[in-house]
Amino acid sequence: MLGVSAVSGFCNALIGAGGGILLSFALARLARDDFPDRRDVYVNSQAAMIPGCAVSCLIYAAQGSLDTTGFSIYAIPAALGGIIGSLLLSKIKNVWIAKIFAILVIWSGARMMMK
Repeated sequence: MLGVSAVSGFCNALIGAGGGILLSFALARLARDDFPDRRDVYVNSQAAMIPGCAVSCLIYAAQGSLDTTGFSIYAIPAALGGIIGSLLLSKIKNVWIAKIFAILVIWSGARMMMK
């Protein structure tokens, strides 16, 4: 798990995505007994990505790569979406959460392959 977590952080910092997906897959497979409810996998993988994202963001800012002028345009709606999603997580069945996750992974992968 330590290796997968390091690779997840690396992917997230390098391309801005994918780390949480890798970590979610790893937690679902390698730590299955620790997370009997699939929703706990998503919550824990998100929580694990927060420190890595914060460090990456600080390094990007120090290098002058962070455009803070448009930050609130994305951050505020993302925070609101996070609030709504976290409130709905306990109300939606695991099977639907898994399907939404799979659709997003397939869609994003297909979009990346097309470009």
